[in-house]
Amino acid sequence: MTQEAPAQRLADFVSGRTSGSLPKVSYFPGVTSSPLSEWLPASIGNRLKEGFRLFGSMMNGFLTNEAVVLGVESRTSSPVRIPRDTVTMQHINIAGLYPCGEGSGYSGGIVSSAIDGIRASEGIAARLGNFK
Repeated sequence: MTQEAPAQRLADFVSGRTSGSLPKVSYFPGVTSSPLSEWLPASIGNRLKEGFRLFGSMMNGFLTNEAVVLGVESRTSSPVRIPRDTVTMQHINIAGLYPCGEGSGYSGGIVSSAIDGIRASEGIAARLGNFK
């Protein structure tokens, strides 16, 4: 058994074609060509395809076979930014909601996402009276 991940060229995934070959990727254990539609529930696979098509129509050059979808992770970050109070770290309109990480649009990578998570947990601890 290997730790190779299923992968597919992005344009092939969107078009429903199996990739005949894969470019070199940075995932150390390696990848093996596999139709990701077989690994994902249809509702998720179809939404991803639709999202990639839409994003590709707005971002010229995004939808290419040089891009690889690996497992169920892609290399695109969300442009969504969830507003939060800079002191309490809570959402500005929803008490008790502590957005953090990539999806919150405040961090740019794994380290900054981790720091963002620490700041959110400090906000939660302060709210509970366990952190000063």
